[in-house]
Amino acid sequence: MKNTKITARMDPELKNEAEELLADMGLNFSVWINIATKALVNERKIPFEVKASPFYSNENMNVLKTRYEEYKKGTSISHHKLLEDD
Repeated sequence: MKNTKITARMDPELKNEAEELLADMGLNFSVWINIATKALVNERKIPFEVKASPFYSNENMNVLKTRYEEYKKGTSISHHKLLEDD
């Protein structure tokens, strides 16, 4: 059986973390890619849930837009709990 080589771009930190996890499971990226691809073909769907980040929801985008407009006008009075002092 002949194999095909694939190339992918990935954040180096993400790659290192994934490689460590895979190594703990006795796997490597090549095996993981084959497992995920076989599941994709066999199940005819992505083998895990894919969902949008809530950060990009319409509701959050509207809040951010409103706050940015208030900031530009100098009328912003809302504070974010992460930015407040203890």
